[in-house]
Amino acid sequence: MARLPDLEGLAIFAKVVEIRSFAGAAAELKLSKATVSKAVSRIEARLGARLVNRTSRRFALTDAGRQLAGRAAHILAEGEAAEDSARAQATMPRGPVRLAAPMSFGLLHVAPLLPEFLATFPEVSVDLHLSDAQVDLIGEGFDAAIRIAVLPDSSLVARRLCEMPRYLVGSPTYLKKLGRPKHPLHLAQHSCIGYSYATGA
Repeated sequence: MARLPDLEGLAIFAKVVEIRSFAGAAAELKLSKATVSKAVSRIEARLGARLVNRTSRRFALTDAGRQLAGRAAHILAEGEAAEDSARAQATMPRGPVRLAAPMSFGLLHVAPLLPEFLATFPEVSVDLHLSDAQVDLIGEGFDAAIRIAVLPDSSLVARRLCEMPRYLVGSPTYLKKLGRPKHPLHLAQHSCIGYSYATGA
């Protein structure tokens, strides 16, 4: 099997040609000057031809160096473009997201954000599940959930978004007829409408 081309050496050579300086190329690539010099020497050894005539004051490409310079520059540009593209792909969110949220909170606060979010991240699709039931993220295949609750310890990653105060209310007519409770224990003597999905008593 033939040896793979020395892509790193060719890219370094292209940078040397671009800057017309071994020291300048080393500084831009954040390499030592010796590393840059060895890379060019390695390419020369592989090709069996001298690429650069260099002295302390003069930098000049040989005929072989001139012939190789254009292709080496193309290799460098393609390599940089490939990395930039892959980096952009890795940082741009994409794919489906299954999100669970309580009904009222989802309608009031999550759904209005979706048009702008989807316009900003067109490669993302959102499956928004609105229900006051507490879903099983793992078992039901959800990526994330918004919960209004005190969360139990688990391996899931949780982040507090905002305060959600709870209120106990009664109509003036009801309170006038049956009295205002003075202590939480007094609620047992009243007709209360409870929230069936509440996580606490």
